[in-house]
Amino acid sequence: MTETPDTPATPALAYRHTAGAGPTIVFLCGYASDMQGTKALALEAWAQANGRAFLRFDYAGCGESEGSFENQTLVAWRDDALRMIDRVEGPVV
Repeated sequence: MTETPDTPATPALAYRHTAGAGPTIVFLCGYASDMQGTKALALEAWAQANGRAFLRFDYAGCGESEGSFENQTLVAWRDDALRMIDRVEGPVV
């Protein structure tokens, strides 16, 4: 199931967090990619098979997230990543 965190004044970001042991592995999509890409899904499958916590998400304006792609910047996407990491309990890698 894809979820979106509630944060006023910013586009809702689609994400999927899988619980597991150890630090949460955070997948940051590349340019022209999204959380449904083959790399993201393969790494999530590996994490699940090994009992590891995993987080994948779409930047604003990409994939399933709200927002318009043409209105986004690298700084905004950096902030999206930091916002998602801040929502994870415990360490992340």
